Amino acid sequence: MNIIGVEAGGKGVDDRMQHCASLTGGRPGVLHGNRTYLLQDGDGQILEGFSISAGLDYPGIGPEHAWLHDVGRATYVSITDQEALEAFQLCCRLEGIIPALEPSHALAHVMKIAPTLPRDHIIVMNMCGRGDKDIFTVAKHLGQDMKI
Repeated sequence: MNIIGVEAGGKGVDDRMQHCASLTGGRPGVLHGNRTYLLQDGDGQILEGFSISAGLDYPGIGPEHAWLHDVGRATYVSITDQEALEAFQLCCRLEGIIPALEPSHALAHVMKIAPTLPRDHIIVMNMCGRGDKDIFTVAKHLGQDMKI
């Protein structure tokens, strides 16, 4: 059994650090008394994370994920905001479910890997949260002006 964690890749995991992928694009450091993987500059100062999802907008990762990464039990990938938005829209269209932006990142990765796997392969993905909290954020990023 493979465990894959999906991080918020924001605008892409690169030198601009406009993401929240602390395992994919960060390095070990200490924040709030916790040694984990963090987004930080060359002097160890914590950088602000970036993600369309408010629930993933944090410059670090929990200690269990850091441990799973370090011992090789789980692998971690990043998904950009654009990929998460595409997965969000597909889930709405095909399933009639408005997912939260957090699991939309995981769904985007499932969409990438599923075509490469055998048809009888089983994928379990956590579809947590409700997307109604994200509907205005999504609308804004899709160029829609929604006013209450």
